[in-house]
Amino acid sequence: MSALVAERMTEEPSMPTPSIAGPVLIQCIWADEATCSGYANLLAASMNPKKRGLVHPAFVAIVGQLDSLDLAFLRTLRDRVTMGVANCYLCKTKKEGGFASRQVEIKSSAVKVISRMTDFLPEDGDYARVQATIDNLIRLQLIEVHMRSEREELTQIQSDVYENIYMLFEQVINKTVEEFRERFPKYHGGQIRLSTGNIMLTALGSRFIRICLP
Repeated sequence: MSALVAERMTEEPSMPTPSIAGPVLIQCIWADEATCSGYANLLAASMNPKKRGLVHPAFVAIVGQLDSLDLAFLRTLRDRVTMGVANCYLCKTKKEGGFASRQVEIKSSAVKVISRMTDFLPEDGDYARVQATIDNLIRLQLIEVHMRSEREELTQIQSDVYENIYMLFEQVINKTVEEFRERFPKYHGGQIRLSTGNIMLTALGSRFIRICLP
């Protein structure tokens, strides 16, 4: 650990913050390489007079609750600032408007069939892991998800970001919707609609990245 911390020191070190140094040294005994790297960044920051004001005691526990995919997601979000996200719904609709009728969503009929789709995927393509990562980062209050209240038909989506997400998940969406319709026949005529939004770092998340993932 001392060598890892020394590599990260850019200023004349001061005494480390006791509430950081003690727990970090204990946790590093069982930590893997990626987690040790985060702990080393944290300990080095607590010894840096220019950074120690950004160090939060909660960071020790947070580092130990992140896996490699969590870290990769945070780095991607750091580089992008925001990340597009979409939820897929199946909605029952009805015609409205007389001669120039259009299909409108029946109130309270929308059922979410796939949640939190993004264009961030692990190499194995297992998106369930990404959903777990998003849940974990929300739980740790490192990220927040802002969704728009309205749901759009696929033909109404005009953003390349959300079009790309839909194309990435098109086969999964179609399969999931088909299975849902088989279980609930009343949704056979239902329409697929998306609600869209963005994932952003929280204030705590921004501080965490500056300290533990520089």
